Amino acid sequence: MLSELQRHEFLEKGYFVRSQCLSANAMKTIRVAVDDCLRDREDPGRVNEVDGVTARAMHGTHLRNEVLAKLCRHPALLEMASGLLGEDVYVHQFKISVKAAFVGDVWEWHQDFTFYHCEDEVPEPRIVTVALFIDDVDEFNGPLAVIPSSHHDGFKPSTRNTYADYDAQSSWLSNTTAKLRYTVAPDTIRKLVCKYGLVAPKGRAGDAIVFHVNLFHCSGVNISPYDRRVIFISYNAVSNTPVPTRAARPEFLAARDHQPLTPCLEEILA
Repeated sequence: MLSELQRHEFLEKGYFVRSQCLSANAMKTIRVAVDDCLRDREDPGRVNEVDGVTARAMHGTHLRNEVLAKLCRHPALLEMASGLLGEDVYVHQFKISVKAAFVGDVWEWHQDFTFYHCEDEVPEPRIVTVALFIDDVDEFNGPLAVIPSSHHDGFKPSTRNTYADYDAQSSWLSNTTAKLRYTVAPDTIRKLVCKYGLVAPKGRAGDAIVFHVNLFHCSGVNISPYDRRVIFISYNAVSNTPVPTRAARPEFLAARDHQPLTPCLEEILA
């Protein structure tokens, strides 16, 4: 499932793109499951765009949808994550990132480990994220932008912001909105881009970007008439579970079940 070239790219660049890692039939089933989730306006893990109506992200839907739960255990995804980390894994966070046509807003520059470490108390950056394209992703509909090899510079400090409007609603909302709780100084990004460059991997539905938890990334607005939905599955090594000293974030943001996943071999996603 994991080639030596992909392993090398992950170690050197902090990411790689795997083309068509799931079949067309599997993607059809997953797309129906995503559509079902997006229709639920009362889902506790739903975050809307600033218009208050359009979904921005759906968190933890694998806890409530059988197809998405089995997707996390699909051998094509699970074996890549465990192969890169060298041990069994569990899903620390699952998210459908929506980027709706015309209104999908930005995700600011960040490292995912900032949130997993500072908010969830995960000790080490032993997390791999698989970003599965549900729709085709091009230069117009808000592709992920990454700074290749930026993970080599390690975990960088971020500014922790206070947003009174969001904080009045919940303790976690500003971790998921266009104005993120943690932001990186522009000069830090400028230096990293000068050092390593900047790329925006694109592809077809069924492709996936696999990336390191310390890789700097962001995404811009969707200016196109086409949705850009991507499922982000963050697999954590089972030896790297959170060490809690305070109340945890909701389960749809930070897993409570740290048992190692086993491959799902059922034909539902064949």
